[in-house]
Amino acid sequence: MRTFRDAKTMAKTLRTELAERRGVELTHSECLEIVARQFGVTDWNVLAAKTAELSSIDGDGSAGAWGARASTIPVLRIFSVEKAREFYVDFLGFALDFGGPSSGGDSPFYGQVSRGRTTLHLTEASYDPYPGATVFVWLDGVHDLHHELNERRQTVTVWSPAVWAPAPEEASFGTVMTIADPFGNTLRFTEPSDPKARAALPRWSPASSRG
Repeated sequence: MRTFRDAKTMAKTLRTELAERRGVELTHSECLEIVARQFGVTDWNVLAAKTAELSSIDGDGSAGAWGARASTIPVLRIFSVEKAREFYVDFLGFALDFGGPSSGGDSPFYGQVSRGRTTLHLTEASYDPYPGATVFVWLDGVHDLHHELNERRQTVTVWSPAVWAPAPEEASFGTVMTIADPFGNTLRFTEPSDPKARAALPRWSPASSRG
């Protein structure tokens, strides 16, 4: 599967195919804009900036930036791109790294979202995982995240306005806030009890960009 690193090649291929198959002549810049939108961003400048930003995380970017900065990436089944974007991006605050038809045309959506050092893949494909997965996310500041989500629920209506974000609960290993997505998948945001362990984790609070 192609990634953002192949964007220029994709634009070149698109331009050639349109010209040969449909007699449609587009400039390379116009094709770059189309490819950028296929990755879920507004224009080529945004995609190029995001590419540079994430490549810096992995040195020269040859290791994969959007894909390889996390060694293990859960794949979650979704049934509505609109609902997934609302829940993961608008509500939970993930960034949509890329996303679109997995093989062009009307094929099922496949995309990636990330926040801090947490990366998830979302897919509509029927042959991918059945819904009901649980993802365990270590972070610092679970109470701050709880407050953030309760503020945001008033403008992003993933639940009714009367429903609050589930309160964090204490466990033997730390503090856990469990939230289900609209498709039956569950995320367990967990802050460890050990201060040294917390210090090494990303902080999801809006007041901090450490993670």
